[in-house]
Amino acid sequence: MFVDLVLDAACSLRAASAVMRLLRRLLPALERTPTYNAGQMWLLRVGLFELLRPKEAADDWVWITDHTIQVGVQKCLLVVAVRLSTWEAERRPLELKDLWFIALEPVEKSDGVVVHQQLTEMMKTTGIVPRSILSDEGTDLKGGVEAFCVEHKSTVRTLDIAHQTANLVKHELERDGRWSEFNRQAGLAKQRLAQTPLAHLLPPTPRPKARYMNLDELVRWGQRALHYLDDPIPVAGQAVHRTALQAKLGWLADHRSALEEWRQVMAVVCAGRDYVRKDGYHCGAARELRPLVAAPAQTPMSRRVAARLLRFVRAQSAAAREGERLIGSSECIESLIGKGKRLEGQQSKSGFTKMVLAMAAAVARPTADCISQALTQVKTHDVLMWCKEHLGVSVQSRRRQAFANIGTKMR
Repeated sequence: MFVDLVLDAACSLRAASAVMRLLRRLLPALERTPTYNAGQMWLLRVGLFELLRPKEAADDWVWITDHTIQVGVQKCLLVVAVRLSTWEAERRPLELKDLWFIALEPVEKSDGVVVHQQLTEMMKTTGIVPRSILSDEGTDLKGGVEAFCVEHKSTVRTLDIAHQTANLVKHELERDGRWSEFNRQAGLAKQRLAQTPLAHLLPPTPRPKARYMNLDELVRWGQRALHYLDDPIPVAGQAVHRTALQAKLGWLADHRSALEEWRQVMAVVCAGRDYVRKDGYHCGAARELRPLVAAPAQTPMSRRVAARLLRFVRAQSAAAREGERLIGSSECIESLIGKGKRLEGQQSKSGFTKMVLAMAAAVARPTADCISQALTQVKTHDVLMWCKEHLGVSVQSRRRQAFANIGTKMR
């Protein structure tokens, strides 16, 4: 129950402990409840078990890789895996429950050579030579994966569709002066609307990272706000002050045609992402995808994006064998990293801590048998030794040592 509350109900460790204390009033059989410290160690033992458990010997494993960073000099290489036969049986976007943890490797320096060494060590440890390794186009990963594939001819390198479509969008929009002006005006509109009766029309806040992967929402806001500008309706029974509305959002009218062009571009890339998430890269992928991206592409910009997208999918699919489908979306590992940061909570501001193992626990099948097996095979001492070997001294610990001789009162 504690593991379910933390992993599936998004409770913090302290909240999960408190919820279980409350449940004692309703469930007499729940005689004892864990402190958050005990529950945390259960979670980490499950995570280490998932990381170390043997993987089935097979030739259709796909490794999905990415780096995650926090404060400090360390970055952490994550590698998760899925069997192609398992994925093809259901033909759907990957979920966390489909994944197996291969590696969680914090390092202070990472480049192509280091990544190649890490992948080689993973192969020796697991006994698995993957059919493909899926990643984004990060420099460290690219060099390391390519070197591994040169050594192991049965392994191919594939690229994540979401990052590629983001690059296609970036290529078009950075050359479009209308886009930079639209962004500037949207930022000003956010300031002008924030403390006014029109605050419900605020544009979405752009994401600081990977912003070209998340533009659908901003374009959708532009079109919806423009529609409201054309036909303002009363909200909460209050009449619309049309002069104020025009003063703050009237600039959108200058972007009417541009917004439609950008909407078509977003529709093209969304169609490509959705197709590859579910169907992957295979011999007929470009042919099947063509009508899906052609339908929304009615402007020169969207047609260019559609053509480049089809070329990319065709090139990636060339690595697939006859009748084989290769996974083309690494969004599951992005989701896993996001969940890991939620599980770490405020500790993520102190660099990597032992809670990094909670990411491995997030792919566990939290049945009673699985958790019993994990807690039988992995002890608290094993977790502490893994952390000592892989994490070293945390940023928070360094902070405590640095300020150990400084009093609490400033003079």
